[in-house]
Amino acid sequence: MTTTDQDKEKTDRESSNRWQGRTIEQFGYALNLIVGLAVAAIGFELSLMLKDDFQSLGWQNCLFSISLLSLILSVALGLFCIVNRLRDFRITAKVARKREDGVSELELQPLRTIASTLGERTWLLFWWVISTFGLGVLLLCISIGTNVLKAVT
Repeated sequence: MTTTDQDKEKTDRESSNRWQGRTIEQFGYALNLIVGLAVAAIGFELSLMLKDDFQSLGWQNCLFSISLLSLILSVALGLFCIVNRLRDFRITAKVARKREDGVSELELQPLRTIASTLGERTWLLFWWVISTFGLGVLLLCISIGTNVLKAVT
């Protein structure tokens, strides 16, 4: 391999590492934002429930309740996703340390399998967090919107 090929491979690896780091950062920001918005929406729903002039009857009450449960589930899944992600980072760091210490690939394989499983679970949980948050907000908007329409007419 020539020096030019080695330099190109090193540059490509550095670029890949940089973008992987950016992906990890953005994932954390997005997850924190969604969990924060879900907590805020739960607070908003609870404040509405405590108001005397807010009345939700029949199917609107059902939508409101499902919305609240969906948002609570979103927060719970978000917290589980954060813990899962931290476990993934710990395992990945352990693999890197062992690789630097000269441990064979055969010994690293079980840890890599665990890290891969945790990484896949993290993304699955992330999409569930987004889905339950979206459902909760949608149902909240429908419930409040119908209440407003009923008050106006």
